[in-house]
Amino acid sequence: MDSSKQVRIFGGVITILAMLYYAYEIYLYATNWYSLEDIQKDTTCDEIYTLEIWLLSQNIIWLAALGLLLIVLVVPNFYKLLLCFLYLMGPVYLTWTLVAIGYYSWFLACCKKEQDQCTDFYPYQNPAGFIALIIVSLVFSALITLYLLSIIIQALWSYFRTRYQQYSHLF
Repeated sequence: MDSSKQVRIFGGVITILAMLYYAYEIYLYATNWYSLEDIQKDTTCDEIYTLEIWLLSQNIIWLAALGLLLIVLVVPNFYKLLLCFLYLMGPVYLTWTLVAIGYYSWFLACCKKEQDQCTDFYPYQNPAGFIALIIVSLVFSALITLYLLSIIIQALWSYFRTRYQQYSHLF
């Protein structure tokens, strides 16, 4: 068995294990979901609902990305499918993470002011873990977005340079 096939098999096993983890996280969120009405019964700081949606969507996005990675490991010619997904999700996920940062700061300010059952939720109980998730999300989505922007800028630069060179003989 050649080494590239071994790497793909090993990568596939790791990817499947990661997918099982994220599927389990999604299952936990789905089975222990607090509706907005339930949250509003417990606390006046309903910004937590948006943060819970962000946490759930983060797991869904990672599961989808890993699913596409698994497809690429099985059929390497489909790498453009994964790149397309990442290029589309990078800016969207970056924006969504920035929104989550805003809601997190509003939630903390509200929770500090109200001191009700808002302290029972994960972002308040484990701020270091939540901030680590935000940092990983920011770095991941920002790098993909910057790479996408560099590709767009290179394409535009090449286009305009070619157009200018076509007309440069007129001067």
